[in-house]
Amino acid sequence: MFHSLRSKYNHGFTFLEIIAIIAIIICSVLFKVIHNYRSDDIKSNVAQEELALLNCAIEMFKSDNAFYPTCTSPMVSSNAKELYGKLSTKINSLAGHHRWQVTEGMLIDPWGNPYVYKCDSKDSPTYVLFSVGPNGHIDETEIIDDIYSR
Repeated sequence: MFHSLRSKYNHGFTFLEIIAIIAIIICSVLFKVIHNYRSDDIKSNVAQEELALLNCAIEMFKSDNAFYPTCTSPMVSSNAKELYGKLSTKINSLAGHHRWQVTEGMLIDPWGNPYVYKCDSKDSPTYVLFSVGPNGHIDETEIIDDIYSR
């Protein structure tokens, strides 16, 4: 009788159940980390492809006009709007099946930020084109996660 009362009130988890719960938690954390890493990796690849298409459109603009599109505003959003306005027909003809993300007249990178374009004058022999990457801001002192065109 004493033994049956004791087993009736003995509640708790067995060692095997605790190990199973810990294993499930570890697997879910690993899945989340791997998923986030792959998601950023995919977005980086999309950004690199879009930057390559933008480079082609910019070079087409230069071959038509003998100069690169100029955007002299210190504001990234103003330059992004101006660049898209000048290149929209070329971008759409190059893109084929690719669907550009355009918000408020700006080309948007996979993280939701406008692409950065800098070319100060018509006489400039070069330009800078890049995505600010996952952190969403321009890294002035070092390249942390910004994705530059080649």
